[in-house]
Formats: sequence, structure tokens, C-alpha cells
Amino acid sequence: MVNPSKTDDLGEKLNGQIDSAPFIWQAEWIGARAKSLVNAPGFLGQVIAVLSDIAYLSGGGDEILWLVREGAPRHRRGIPVSFPPRSLLAGQGFLQAGNCLIMEGGLTINLTWAVEWKPKALEPAEIAPLAQVNDFVRQFIATICPALRDEGPGRVILGLLSLSKGEELRPFLPWSWQYRMLAPVMDLMKHCLQEGLADIGTRGRDVIGFGPGLTPWGDDFLGGLLFAAWGLQAAYPGEFPGETPPASDLSHWARHRTHPVSQAIMGDLACGHGPEPLHDLLRLLLKGAGPKEEIGATLYRMLKIGHTTGWFILAGLLTGLLAKAGGANNGPP
Repeated sequence: MVNPSKTDDLGEKLNGQIDSAPFIWQAEWIGARAKSLVNAPGFLGQVIAVLSDIAYLSGGGDEILWLVREGAPRHRRGIPVSFPPRSLLAGQGFLQAGNCLIMEGGLTINLTWAVEWKPKALEPAEIAPLAQVNDFVRQFIATICPALRDEGPGRVILGLLSLSKGEELRPFLPWSWQYRMLAPVMDLMKHCLQEGLADIGTRGRDVIGFGPGLTPWGDDFLGGLLFAAWGLQAAYPGEFPGETPPASDLSHWARHRTHPVSQAIMGDLACGHGPEPLHDLLRLLLKGAGPKEEIGATLYRMLKIGHTTGWFILAGLLTGLLAKAGGANNGPP
């Protein structure tokens, strides 16, 4: 994260590069949260992580935003760029000047004509009765599972299918990676299907920081659960009193137990802010029906997020939608 004692030096250093920027790129859109951050006078910070198609930036009170390749899913913290984000380096500084984001080295991202992105709001007229949504989610899971293998990230969806039918999971070999990596997530999944989400603020702590990667599997799954809880509260106001997990408590708990990027993403999901395909998929599922082509295309975009992130957020979303209706007690799909 940004060291406050170094921000003045960083600002002075980068200000000298503003008028000699060798490369200027135009961003087509900017997420609403990213826009509010870069519009703040004196906003600056540094790159904290770089993956193949995304660079994460931290600044302004440890706020996170990211640069992604054009065509990547939209998000409230995102800004698209034409150059490969992997060309940036962790520790590289940046600052805001006028309508531009200027990286150390002079590379400049022009935000003047960037269109602000926000997800479409849920339309009450499109939301089906909860029992119909529950049936549709079960059909959706049963439809996608035949194409999945026991190995790979799709295993978490196969586990959800078994548990949602009231069946026990296939036994894991105690020394296998599946046992070590998936067992805690599956335990939380089983608890939610049987007991709902009322105490997930406590039970969810068990999976925070659990698993590999910048956004661990446990974080992604828990984020999907929290997003489902938010979505159902928004779609069926008043029907789930006391069911919304305390997002601020979980975020505080996660602060020193996972990566800052994962904490920011999980906190956003708990408040109803996710990648565009997740919002689109939730909207389609809450309709309780829809064209297979549209649902399939949305699912494909969702699963393209990260190496495993899309899969585990999806598993959390589907678990949350089933948990609210009693999950395993409702019979097979």
C-alpha cells in the first residue's frame, strides 16, 4: 500500500513528467468509483500488483482501482487501456492531473471523454416470485453441470449440485489438493444451504484468505454469497429481516487476513457492486426464465473473470440464491 511519508516526493517527481508524456491513451469508459477517486484533487499512489491483463493501483486512503485491457468486464473500480497492463511494474507511481492519470515514466491515460459506468438497476417488474427463481436456479445448475469435470474449478459447481439435492459429496482423498482447498468452501456451502445466511458474518470468516491467488477461493465464494444476499434484499425488500451479513464487520476482519485487492472486491460485492457479467447474470436469474443463448453468453463472460475467480463467485451467488429458499430441503432439481 501507499506509504504516506512518500506521497509528497512522489507527487513532485511525477509532476515534472506531466508536460513530457511520451504516450497518451484515451479511456472509453471509467467505473463510477474509479471516477470519484481520480477526480479528487491530489489523488496519487502506486501500482501494487500486476497480472497478465490487469494492473491494480492503490492510493487515496488505500483505495483500490485497476487498469484492464479493452474488452474486459466493466466494474466500478475499472479503467480500460489499450496498452498491456503487464507493461507496468509493482511499485510504479501515478498521480491525477486535470482529466488525466499519469504513470511514472510519463505514460498518460486521458479520461476526458470516458463514459461513467454503473450497473443497470434491478427492475421490480422483471423479478419473478422467489419460488420460481429457486426452481430456475436449480435448473440452471443442472444444465451446466454435465459439461464440467471433477478436476478443475468447475468442481465447486458439481459440489453445489450434490449438496442442493441433499446428497453427500463424493469423498475426497485426505491428501489431495481438492480436500485441502475445497473442503472449507464446501463446508460453508453446506451450512448456507441448510441454515441460510443469517450468521454468515461469523461463519464466513473461516474461508477468508483461504486458497491460492491474489483473490483466494474462499474470498471469491464469500463475495458471491454476499452479493446474492444483497440482490435478494433489493429484489424482495422486507422479506428477509436480519438476513443481511454485516459487510463492514467482515471487511474489517479481512483487513489483515487477505490481500488488499481481494478485500476491496469482497467489500464491493457485499454492497452490491460487482463485475458487469455478475450483475447481468443475477438479473437473468431473478427473472426466473430467459433465453438460453443470453444466459449462456452471460455465463461465459462471468467465467472468463480471472483463472478461478468467476467460478467461485458464481458458486457463491448460486448458493446464496438457494440458501434463502431452504436449499437442500427443497428436493432435487
